[in-house]
Amino acid sequence: MLFSKRDIASVEDDYLTEPDFRFFSTVGGQQQSLDGGVVASVAGVMPAPTGFITVVSGALAITGITLPYPTFSGMFCYIPTGAFTWTVATNIALAGTAVVGKALLFVYLPSTGKLYPNYIA
Repeated sequence: MLFSKRDIASVEDDYLTEPDFRFFSTVGGQQQSLDGGVVASVAGVMPAPTGFITVVSGALAITGITLPYPTFSGMFCYIPTGAFTWTVATNIALAGTAVVGKALLFVYLPSTGKLYPNYIA
């Protein structure tokens, strides 16, 4: 199907503008679900989040978190239902303990290769 220049401009204006690009590059953006479901904490490296918000159960020590995709930079949120801990063994910058029911954000900075939590206890 052929598109006129006006159709393409309309698509660009509606969907591909600079401010809207974030919807395509963030876990939980326009192209991905916000709800990552429930995942049990693991004694080791957590699986990659599948949505922006993931409920994490259990109280095991997390040593790292797999990134959602290789070029990821951004953040995701864990909602703890258990007081799990995390260490600095792999890609987390600061060690800490989750507070049950308090949103825990991790921000990944590619230049350091580390995830930064919004709180540590």
